[in-house]
Amino acid sequence: MHKISMKWTKVKKNIENLICDKLKHRLSIHLTNYTTSLGEQKRIWITLDKKEVFNASSAKYLMEHDKLWEEVKKETSKPFPDCLYECFPEFIGKVDDSDYTAMILEHRGIFNVDLVYDAFIQYPQLSIDRALNSENVMIQAFTLLDKRLGKRKLKTMRYSSNVHPLIIEFYELRCEIEGIMSFKHISS
Repeated sequence: MHKISMKWTKVKKNIENLICDKLKHRLSIHLTNYTTSLGEQKRIWITLDKKEVFNASSAKYLMEHDKLWEEVKKETSKPFPDCLYECFPEFIGKVDDSDYTAMILEHRGIFNVDLVYDAFIQYPQLSIDRALNSENVMIQAFTLLDKRLGKRKLKTMRYSSNVHPLIIEFYELRCEIEGIMSFKHISS
């Protein structure tokens, strides 16, 4: 993790330079840091036409992490995080042990701000194919808004039902602005 080592202005510029032309002036990425009694908190959000379409907050992440722990404590007497494997077997083998909690929360739409920031740092360095095949949900989702992803490739893309909703949302958005029928509309 880069722990916000690269200046936000540079990270933002690198990401925004890759946004497709039809979204360039409609999509905005924001970051704020603020201090609370709990220490420094961060929030990253993305807006489309000034309406929020993505949000990652360190405060919300910590709160949901605690809720996950309480949820798990009700089901098992095993110590955290060992009990996660018992309560969420569907994630076994899909992620490193250290990221198990993050994967469960991400699956629920709760993103770790530091991991999102890290994805934003890594993303511009990846080829479009590597980004599309990334294990990182944020990288995969953002790739769908990338100007390097052509219409021909977009038309051939299909997703299974177990794909993260953020990826589907960004796919649908890109198809809509490009005037392409998405796979959901083709199959119905």
